[in-house]
Amino acid sequence: MSKQERVLKVNELIKVIADHGRRFFYSTKNNRYASIEIDTRGKIWWVDDYTGKRIYTHYRYGWRGFSHGGTLKSLVEAFRDYISRNKPINLRYFGPWPEYYCNGDLWGYGDDMQKVRDKACELFGTSAARPL
Repeated sequence: MSKQERVLKVNELIKVIADHGRRFFYSTKNNRYASIEIDTRGKIWWVDDYTGKRIYTHYRYGWRGFSHGGTLKSLVEAFRDYISRNKPINLRYFGPWPEYYCNGDLWGYGDDMQKVRDKACELFGTSAARPL
């Protein structure tokens, strides 16, 4: 599978994440979805939904223009590694989580998290993610 094909899969999951629950990766203010792009040199860029800025994903520390927190930045870094090195995405990013951990709802997506988890399993592997 090529890098571009992996980008399409990741962007498909980003859209599912943005269309459910708290709608991470979607800006209602700007009516825009976040996405990942590859430039002509093969470098991977995050296009932020809120700021609209194109952010180089290999910066080690702060990403100027990234409008989400550290947990979602880690997820985007996992997307980047999947695209650039075909490194498998750990499905535990999508739960399920034990009850003692944020009442089992780390993202605050409620029942919609199952839809996101199902899509992630469909796109990146069929093995069910186990609780932490």
